[in-house]
Formats: sequence, structure tokens, C-alpha cells
Amino acid sequence: MLNITAQSAGLGAMKPLEAFGARLPNAQANVLNRVLTRTRNAVVPAMVRQTGLSKRIITKAIRTYRASPQNPSVVLLTRGGEVSFRFFGAHEVAGGVEATVKGHKDFVEGGFRRSGPKGGRHMVAKLNRQVYVNVDGKRWRGQIRKEKTGVFIPYEFVAGETAKTFWRIVDSDLPVEVEVELMKLLGQGGR
Repeated sequence: MLNITAQSAGLGAMKPLEAFGARLPNAQANVLNRVLTRTRNAVVPAMVRQTGLSKRIITKAIRTYRASPQNPSVVLLTRGGEVSFRFFGAHEVAGGVEATVKGHKDFVEGGFRRSGPKGGRHMVAKLNRQVYVNVDGKRWRGQIRKEKTGVFIPYEFVAGETAKTFWRIVDSDLPVEVEVELMKLLGQGGR
């Protein structure tokens, strides 16, 4: 099981402002949580485009840990192993199974998802809608292996379009949000 986290230490600008006292931790948490929500909302569609997985799967795979006044940090966390073909719209075709992985048609020669003789093939709960191949060659001896795609969600999270989207949001929006929150604090401080 892989665990990859991405973090940014972008609140250094607010450290010397401890003169604001008890309001500063709340302001930090507000800034971080707004940027976290915005980042997650941008990263999910980018990862859907990058991997070809459904939005539902990606949304489940990416967890958020929000900031609080006592803990001024946020985390976008994803974990998981190699993703199976079943999550990429796998379907049986002549000679094997076809699925769309990362925007490209992927063909598993000799792969199957159903059980039974030709003309009467049907889904079986025991196969769990996965893609398998016969490891004994042409003869059927009951030895099968589950095929996987080579796509790992944690690796995809820190690469390609998804990583660019994450850093673009953090680099552009975090300083703006810090400035907005500081203006709110200064406006309240003058009253």
C-alpha cells in the first residue's frame, strides 16, 4: 500500500503577525481550509482526465485533513495500490478484454470477465467483475491470474497534470488568500 502526501509551507508570511493574538490562528485555519477546498476541487477533475478513472473513484481516493486554530496545516492524502481493469470500463471483445486506461484503448489478449461456454457466458460473483487470464496456456486447468493496469493513484497524484494543477492553485491562490485574510484582520483591528 502506497501513501503519498503533498504539503506546502506557504503561511510563513503570517508568522510575524502574532500581534493579532487570538484571531491569528483562526485566520490561518480559514486561509488554509479555503485553499484546500479549492485545490481539491481542481485536482479531482485533473486526475479524472489524467487516469481515465471515474470521478466517484477519485473522490473516494483523495482525503482531506482540514486545519484548525490548534493545527495550522492541511493535507491532501491519497493511498492505494495498482488499479484493476474493472474500474476502466473493461468489457469482453473477440479474443480478450478491452478497457480505456489513461485515455488509450488497452487490450488484454485472452482476458475474460465472464464464465461459461460460448453463447452462454455470464457474470459470476466469484470473478468479482475483474479481468483474468488463463495462466496454463490454451488448455483450461482452472489456473487464472488477475490482470492489472499499472496505474497507481498515489503516483498519478504527484505527476503530470494533477501535480501541475495542485502547485498552480497553491502558488497563485495561497498568497492572495493570505492577503485577503490580513486585510480582514487589519480592518477589524482599526475598530
